[in-house]
Amino acid sequence: VQSQTAADVEASSSTDAEQKTVSGTIESIEDFQFVIYDEDDNYYQFSFEETPKGLDKVKVGDTVMVTYTGTVSEVDPFLGEVISVDKVNG
Repeated sequence: VQSQTAADVEASSSTDAEQKTVSGTIESIEDFQFVIYDEDDNYYQFSFEETPKGLDKVKVGDTVMVTYTGTVSEVDPFLGEVISVDKVNG
């Protein structure tokens, strides 16, 4: 029974860690968060403890693709981890 429980926990952990991406334009960058908006003017705030990979290479106004785990929405606080921020050419 314990092995089933461990497998269930492992399965739910891997589901939570699924990487997702969202693209948008950087609105602001602060010490522990940054905000992007998409082409429909939806704003997404990402908070972090350690500076995500690539954030130091982008600036306000750049179009970026954010790779993250967890959940991001316009109204709720970001729950997850930012994996990377990559500038999109164009």
